[in-house]
Amino acid sequence: MLYVGDSGVVVGPIIFESPFIVEIKDVYYRNWAKYFIEAINGGGIEVTHMESIKAYREFPRSYNQLREYDVIMLSDVSSENIRFYPEFFPIEEVSETRILKRGEYLGMPDRLELIRRYVEDGGGLIMAGGWYSYSGRFGQGAWYRTPVAEALPVEIMEFDDRVEKPIGIHVKAIKPEHPIMRGIPWETCPPLLGYNKVKPKEKSEVLAVVESGDPLIVVWSYGKGRSMAFTSDPVLHWGINFIKWEYYKEFWIKAIRWVCKIEQ
Repeated sequence: MLYVGDSGVVVGPIIFESPFIVEIKDVYYRNWAKYFIEAINGGGIEVTHMESIKAYREFPRSYNQLREYDVIMLSDVSSENIRFYPEFFPIEEVSETRILKRGEYLGMPDRLELIRRYVEDGGGLIMAGGWYSYSGRFGQGAWYRTPVAEALPVEIMEFDDRVEKPIGIHVKAIKPEHPIMRGIPWETCPPLLGYNKVKPKEKSEVLAVVESGDPLIVVWSYGKGRSMAFTSDPVLHWGINFIKWEYYKEFWIKAIRWVCKIEQ
Protein backbone atom coordinates (compact mmCIF):
# COMPACT_ATOMS: atom_id res chain seq x y z
CA MET A 1 0.00 0.00 0.00
CA LEU A 2 1.23 3.47 -0.91
CA TYR A 3 -0.13 6.06 1.54
CA VAL A 4 0.44 9.68 0.50
CA GLY A 5 -0.20 12.72 2.69
CA ASP A 6 -1.24 13.49 6.26
CA SER A 7 2.00 15.22 7.16
CA GLY A 8 3.54 18.67 7.25
CA VAL A 9 6.27 20.98 8.49
CA VAL A 10 5.37 23.27 11.40
CA VAL A 11 7.11 26.65 11.73
CA GLY A 12 6.92 28.47 15.01
CA PRO A 13 6.37 29.95 17.40
CA ILE A 14 7.00 33.19 15.53
CA ILE A 15 7.79 36.00 17.96
CA PHE A 16 7.51 39.69 17.02
CA GLU A 17 9.91 41.38 19.45
CA SER A 18 9.54 44.74 17.74
CA PRO A 19 8.48 46.11 14.35
CA PHE A 20 12.04 45.32 13.20
CA ILE A 21 12.77 42.01 14.92
CA VAL A 22 10.92 38.78 14.12
CA GLU A 23 12.19 35.52 15.58
CA ILE A 24 11.27 31.97 14.52
CA LYS A 25 11.96 29.77 17.52
CA ASP A 26 11.27 26.33 16.09
CA VAL A 27 10.70 24.28 12.91
CA TYR A 28 9.64 20.66 13.15
CA TYR A 29 8.02 17.88 11.14
CA ARG A 30 4.57 16.49 12.00
CA ASN A 31 3.53 13.05 10.79
CA TRP A 32 -0.20 12.68 11.47
CA ALA A 33 -0.21 9.51 9.35
CA LYS A 34 1.40 7.62 12.22
CA TYR A 35 -1.99 7.07 13.88
CA PHE A 36 -3.28 5.23 10.82
CA ILE A 37 -0.05 3.29 10.22
CA GLU A 38 0.23 2.17 13.85
CA ALA A 39 -3.42 1.15 13.91
CA ILE A 40 -3.28 -1.20 10.92
CA ASN A 41 0.08 -2.64 11.94
CA GLY A 42 -0.24 -6.40 12.22
CA GLY A 43 -3.18 -6.52 9.83
CA GLY A 44 -1.17 -8.11 7.04
CA ILE A 45 -0.81 -4.81 5.17
CA GLU A 46 2.59 -3.41 4.28
CA VAL A 47 2.45 0.40 4.18
CA THR A 48 4.84 2.72 2.39
CA HIS A 49 4.16 6.25 3.62
CA MET A 50 5.12 9.22 1.46
CA GLU A 51 4.96 12.62 3.13
CA SER A 52 3.08 15.37 1.27
CA ILE A 53 6.21 17.46 0.88
CA LYS A 54 8.04 14.51 -0.71
CA ALA A 55 5.31 13.51 -3.15
CA TYR A 56 6.27 16.42 -5.41
CA ARG A 57 9.65 14.79 -6.07
CA GLU A 58 9.19 11.13 -5.15
CA PHE A 59 5.71 10.01 -6.23
CA PRO A 60 6.11 7.27 -8.88
CA ARG A 61 6.77 8.63 -12.34
CA SER A 62 5.85 5.51 -14.28
CA TYR A 63 2.90 3.15 -14.55
CA ASN A 64 5.09 0.15 -13.71
CA GLN A 65 6.19 1.81 -10.46
CA LEU A 66 2.56 2.28 -9.45
CA ARG A 67 1.81 -1.36 -10.21
CA GLU A 68 4.18 -2.34 -7.41
CA TYR A 69 1.35 -1.44 -5.02
CA ASP A 70 -2.05 -3.07 -4.54
CA VAL A 71 -3.70 0.12 -3.32
CA ILE A 72 -2.97 3.85 -3.25
CA MET A 73 -4.39 6.04 -0.51
CA LEU A 74 -4.43 9.82 -0.93
CA SER A 75 -5.21 11.84 2.19
CA ASP A 76 -4.87 15.58 2.78
CA VAL A 77 -2.50 16.07 -0.16
CA SER A 78 -3.28 18.44 -3.03
CA SER A 79 -3.38 17.34 -6.66
CA GLU A 80 -0.60 19.81 -7.50
CA ASN A 81 1.80 17.96 -5.19
CA ILE A 82 1.57 15.02 -7.55
CA ARG A 83 0.81 16.62 -10.90
CA PHE A 84 3.75 19.06 -10.94
CA TYR A 85 7.47 18.29 -11.04
CA PRO A 86 10.56 20.13 -9.73
CA GLU A 87 11.85 20.11 -13.31
CA PHE A 88 9.11 22.59 -14.24
CA PHE A 89 10.76 25.26 -12.10
CA PRO A 90 14.52 25.20 -12.90
CA ILE A 91 15.82 27.74 -10.42
CA GLU A 92 19.42 28.35 -9.40
CA GLU A 93 20.14 24.89 -7.96
CA VAL A 94 19.63 23.27 -11.38
CA SER A 95 22.98 22.69 -13.04
CA GLU A 96 23.84 24.13 -16.44
CA THR A 97 23.76 20.64 -17.94
CA ARG A 98 20.05 20.31 -17.17
CA ILE A 99 18.99 23.61 -18.74
CA LEU A 100 17.09 22.96 -21.96
CA LYS A 101 18.85 23.99 -25.12
CA ARG A 102 17.16 25.78 -28.00
CA GLY A 103 14.80 23.43 -29.80
CA GLU A 104 14.51 21.01 -26.87
CA TYR A 105 11.26 20.50 -25.01
CA LEU A 106 10.40 19.31 -21.51
CA GLY A 107 7.53 16.90 -20.97
CA MET A 108 6.76 14.61 -18.04
CA PRO A 109 4.17 11.87 -17.43
CA ASP A 110 0.85 13.06 -16.04
CA ARG A 111 0.95 11.23 -12.72
CA LEU A 112 -2.75 11.83 -12.13
CA GLU A 113 -3.53 10.07 -15.40
CA LEU A 114 -1.23 7.24 -14.32
CA ILE A 115 -3.33 6.83 -11.15
CA ARG A 116 -6.56 6.74 -13.18
CA ARG A 117 -5.11 4.13 -15.53
CA TYR A 118 -3.79 2.14 -12.57
CA VAL A 119 -7.31 1.85 -11.12
CA GLU A 120 -8.88 1.10 -14.50
CA ASP A 121 -6.45 -1.78 -14.95
CA GLY A 122 -7.25 -3.34 -11.58
CA GLY A 123 -5.57 -1.25 -8.87
CA GLY A 124 -7.25 -0.01 -5.70
CA LEU A 125 -7.68 3.65 -4.75
CA ILE A 126 -8.82 5.33 -1.53
CA MET A 127 -9.23 9.07 -1.13
CA ALA A 128 -9.71 10.19 2.46
CA GLY A 129 -10.89 13.63 3.51
CA GLY A 130 -9.04 16.67 4.77
CA TRP A 131 -8.27 20.29 4.06
CA TYR A 132 -6.41 19.39 0.85
CA SER A 133 -8.50 16.41 -0.25
CA TYR A 134 -11.28 16.59 -2.83
CA SER A 135 -11.74 20.35 -3.39
CA GLY A 136 -10.50 21.30 0.07
CA ARG A 137 -9.66 24.58 1.73
CA PHE A 138 -10.39 27.46 -0.67
CA GLY A 139 -10.42 24.83 -3.44
CA GLN A 140 -6.68 24.24 -3.00
CA GLY A 141 -7.01 20.45 -2.90
CA ALA A 142 -8.02 20.88 -6.56
CA TRP A 143 -8.86 17.25 -7.32
CA TYR A 144 -11.92 18.29 -9.35
CA ARG A 145 -11.63 17.89 -13.14
CA THR A 146 -8.56 15.66 -12.78
CA PRO A 147 -8.12 12.11 -14.13
CA VAL A 148 -8.18 10.89 -10.51
CA ALA A 149 -11.65 12.39 -10.09
CA GLU A 150 -12.85 10.15 -12.94
CA ALA A 151 -11.83 7.06 -10.97
CA LEU A 152 -13.53 8.13 -7.73
CA PRO A 153 -17.15 7.20 -6.91
CA VAL A 154 -18.10 10.79 -6.05
CA GLU A 155 -18.39 14.11 -7.83
CA ILE A 156 -16.06 16.75 -6.38
CA MET A 157 -17.25 20.31 -5.84
CA GLU A 158 -15.41 23.19 -7.49
CA PHE A 159 -15.46 25.37 -4.37
CA ASP A 160 -14.35 25.05 -0.76
CA ASP A 161 -16.13 21.83 0.20
CA ARG A 162 -15.21 21.65 3.90
CA VAL A 163 -18.01 21.23 6.41
CA GLU A 164 -16.59 22.01 9.84
CA LYS A 165 -18.45 20.52 12.81
CA PRO A 166 -16.52 21.42 16.00
CA ILE A 167 -19.42 20.12 18.09
CA GLY A 168 -19.20 16.78 16.28
CA ILE A 169 -21.38 14.95 13.76
CA HIS A 170 -22.43 11.30 14.00
CA VAL A 171 -22.25 8.48 11.47
CA LYS A 172 -25.16 6.43 10.13
CA ALA A 173 -24.58 3.10 8.36
CA ILE A 174 -26.66 2.72 5.18
CA LYS A 175 -25.42 -0.70 4.05
CA PRO A 176 -24.24 -2.42 7.24
CA GLU A 177 -23.88 -5.83 5.50
CA HIS A 178 -21.37 -4.63 2.90
CA PRO A 179 -17.97 -6.35 3.45
CA ILE A 180 -16.41 -3.03 4.52
CA MET A 181 -19.16 -2.39 7.10
CA ARG A 182 -20.09 -5.87 8.25
CA GLY A 183 -19.63 -6.75 11.92
CA ILE A 184 -18.88 -3.17 13.01
CA PRO A 185 -21.35 -1.49 15.42
CA TRP A 186 -21.47 1.88 13.68
CA GLU A 187 -23.84 3.26 16.29
CA THR A 188 -20.81 3.35 18.62
CA CYS A 189 -18.67 5.39 16.19
CA PRO A 190 -17.53 8.61 17.88
CA PRO A 191 -18.44 11.96 16.33
CA LEU A 192 -16.36 13.37 13.50
CA LEU A 193 -15.36 17.04 13.56
CA GLY A 194 -15.88 17.69 9.87
CA TYR A 195 -15.86 16.31 6.33
CA ASN A 196 -15.67 17.21 2.65
CA LYS A 197 -19.04 17.60 0.94
CA VAL A 198 -19.32 15.50 -2.22
CA LYS A 199 -22.07 13.98 -4.37
CA PRO A 200 -22.26 10.23 -5.09
CA LYS A 201 -21.97 9.27 -8.75
CA GLU A 202 -24.54 7.16 -10.51
CA LYS A 203 -23.85 3.42 -9.99
CA SER A 204 -21.81 4.08 -6.84
CA GLU A 205 -22.78 2.59 -3.46
CA VAL A 206 -23.20 4.82 -0.42
CA LEU A 207 -22.27 2.73 2.61
CA ALA A 208 -22.50 5.40 5.30
CA VAL A 209 -23.54 9.01 5.73
CA VAL A 210 -23.17 11.62 8.43
CA GLU A 211 -26.34 12.77 10.21
CA SER A 212 -26.77 15.69 7.78
CA GLY A 213 -27.30 13.08 5.06
CA ASP A 214 -24.05 13.84 3.24
CA PRO A 215 -22.03 10.78 2.18
CA LEU A 216 -19.18 9.54 4.34
CA ILE A 217 -18.21 6.22 2.72
CA VAL A 218 -18.87 5.64 -1.00
CA VAL A 219 -17.50 2.83 -3.18
CA TRP A 220 -17.67 1.58 -6.76
CA SER A 221 -15.87 -0.40 -9.41
CA TYR A 222 -13.93 1.51 -12.06
CA GLY A 223 -12.79 -0.60 -14.99
CA LYS A 224 -11.13 -3.64 -13.45
CA GLY A 225 -10.33 -1.84 -10.20
CA ARG A 226 -12.14 -0.44 -7.18
CA SER A 227 -12.10 2.89 -5.40
CA MET A 228 -13.46 4.26 -2.15
CA ALA A 229 -14.19 7.78 -0.97
CA PHE A 230 -14.00 8.42 2.77
CA THR A 231 -14.95 12.04 3.18
CA SER A 232 -13.72 12.72 6.71
CA ASP A 233 -10.17 12.71 8.02
CA PRO A 234 -8.64 9.32 8.87
CA VAL A 235 -6.37 11.07 11.39
CA LEU A 236 -6.24 14.61 12.85
CA HIS A 237 -8.06 16.94 13.11
CA TRP A 238 -11.54 15.80 11.96
CA GLY A 239 -10.71 12.27 13.06
CA ILE A 240 -9.30 13.05 16.51
CA ASN A 241 -12.09 11.01 18.12
CA PHE A 242 -12.25 8.45 15.31
CA ILE A 243 -8.67 7.26 15.80
CA LYS A 244 -9.53 6.29 19.41
CA TRP A 245 -12.48 4.10 18.39
CA GLU A 246 -11.97 0.41 19.13
CA TYR A 247 -13.18 -0.50 15.62
CA TYR A 248 -10.94 2.00 13.81
CA LYS A 249 -8.37 -0.67 12.90
CA GLU A 250 -10.96 -3.21 11.82
CA PHE A 251 -12.71 -0.71 9.57
CA TRP A 252 -9.58 0.36 7.72
CA ILE A 253 -8.31 -3.18 7.25
CA LYS A 254 -11.69 -4.22 5.83
CA ALA A 255 -11.71 -1.18 3.53
CA ILE A 256 -8.20 -1.82 2.21
CA ARG A 257 -8.87 -5.52 1.67
CA TRP A 258 -12.12 -4.78 -0.21
CA VAL A 259 -10.46 -2.23 -2.48
CA CYS A 260 -7.74 -4.82 -3.19
CA LYS A 261 -10.38 -7.49 -3.92
CA ILE A 262 -9.25 -9.74 -1.09
CA GLU A 263 -12.07 -11.95 0.13
CA GLN A 264 -13.20 -11.31 3.70
